[in-house]
Amino acid sequence: IKMTQSTTIDKLEKGRAEFAYKCVVEVNSLNPKNEGVAKFLVEKFFQDFKNEVRNKMENELKAKKITEARIDQILNNPLNYWKDNSLSEAEKKVLSFWESLRKDYKSYSRRIPQMILSNGLGQTLAFIKSKSKEANAYELIYTHLTAYMKSEVTTMISMPREISDLTEWVISMESPKYKHANQEILAFLNWLRRFAEGMIEGE
Repeated sequence: IKMTQSTTIDKLEKGRAEFAYKCVVEVNSLNPKNEGVAKFLVEKFFQDFKNEVRNKMENELKAKKITEARIDQILNNPLNYWKDNSLSEAEKKVLSFWESLRKDYKSYSRRIPQMILSNGLGQTLAFIKSKSKEANAYELIYTHLTAYMKSEVTTMISMPREISDLTEWVISMESPKYKHANQEILAFLNWLRRFAEGMIEGE
């Protein structure tokens, strides 16, 4: 029986780790890697992020220093370009938005678990949600947390598909379920932090 329980725990932990790994690959590539509801949520975020970059490149577009097609080309696979020294200043500026997203994602994924331990899950999620704007790293982490809690790889509790807001769902819980959600999210963030630290270069 002990071996069976150990095998089950290992399998569940492997699913959690794979989900977190794919989340960090998504940050690096700006392309969805997880399937199902996670793909839908992240696709929307990346579309919003790319639209925000185009808005911030308005002056360069008007001056014809870069085209929308070129912006899309860079953002569709930024890892192909980020060490290319031949890029124009406008092209480098496009990459800078992606690099900021990665840097912040790495920093926040390291900081958020301690915030949960210090301030509680509900308050921390409310903080992340309040800081989510202009398709930034806070919004991407909030999107990844929501996608994970809606996924099939959670072990203790999962978020119903029909509920859209993670914070509202968590703060409406009774104590036992809240505890399970807290443990689930911390376990996921532990993997997310490890992969972000190992796979996202720079600070």
